[in-house]
Amino acid sequence: MQKTHSPGRFRSEVRKDLFRIPVSITKDMESWLQRLSNDMKASGGYKLPKSYVLRSLLNAVMELKIDVSGVRTEEELEKRFLKAIRDYKKG
Repeated sequence: MQKTHSPGRFRSEVRKDLFRIPVSITKDMESWLQRLSNDMKASGGYKLPKSYVLRSLLNAVMELKIDVSGVRTEEELEKRFLKAIRDYKKG
């Protein structure tokens, strides 16, 4: 008897080239990720795991031209990210 393969729970393929890293986030960040996942499901999509959301964010940010010269704090880096996003939207 031939096995049938049911579609996976998520439409993204499971990648084998991933690295696990510990990340500390605030409760507000965790709540935002949870709300985003809930909104995905409520609008007819899948409730994707937080790791999928974070990887998607990183992939998008990796497309930006971020000036990191002289950055010394997390807050300054955040400002540079926001500037790069604004500049990207203009272009």
